[in-house]
Amino acid sequence: MALVALLSDFGVKDPYVAQMKGVILTMSPSTIIVDISHEVERHNVQEGMLLLASAAKYFPAGTIYVAVVDPGVGGSRRPILIETRRGIYVGPDNGLLTMAAEMDGIVNVYHLTESKYFAARVSPTFHGRDIFAHVAGHLARGVEPSNFGKPITDYVRIEFPKAEVRCGEVSGSIIHIDRFGNIVSNIRHQTLESENIGYGSIVDFEIDGKNFSAPFCRTYVEASPGSVLATIGSHGFLEVAVCMGDAAKLLNVNVGASIRVRRRNPNSY
Repeated sequence: MALVALLSDFGVKDPYVAQMKGVILTMSPSTIIVDISHEVERHNVQEGMLLLASAAKYFPAGTIYVAVVDPGVGGSRRPILIETRRGIYVGPDNGLLTMAAEMDGIVNVYHLTESKYFAARVSPTFHGRDIFAHVAGHLARGVEPSNFGKPITDYVRIEFPKAEVRCGEVSGSIIHIDRFGNIVSNIRHQTLESENIGYGSIVDFEIDGKNFSAPFCRTYVEASPGSVLATIGSHGFLEVAVCMGDAAKLLNVNVGASIRVRRRNPNSY
């Protein structure tokens, strides 16, 4: 019994996700389909890359992943399949798949060229349904990855943005805002520890030109309701949150904003 995991920026208002599921189930009715997310910010390949990689490590070996955040659909970008030691990734060649696939250990990458595995008529604006879902359906039925196209090595990679450290200050960017309004940065816990920024300290922030301070807490409830806090979220990155509130709305912060972090000097109280 095959397992297919889906991720996209399609949302749930339109029938696009249902159409993809319908294609897969028509070809392989016993397939289990799991939704990772369909609320990736529109056209935000980097955010989709992060969410896919965050989720994939919790799925069983053999999972087929179909990810579609595809602002270049119908253009020159290639449709690809990545075979790894733990699973198979299907989607556009725009970097969306590679972070998760590299964590799994890439074995082969194929440019999807065998049109007999696509829909009879491929819409130039919906490869998610007419190429990627069809390929996933054939994979679920047991077709080998090598049958779908030609091996390639020049697939697109997106370098995950790295935080920078200078004179006790850590600089990075906001890479995700979750449903709760938590502001997720690209600053890893280990980077903060290297600058002696840890739980129990007070942290000075500058996010997109806005300056404020917050306690560094292990959990959201260590702060009083409605107050701003810093913590390490389940992704393993520094978050700015509001206990029982929405930090992104309160601070008017969007994905892509810059962030600077510094441990407050006790003498500055």
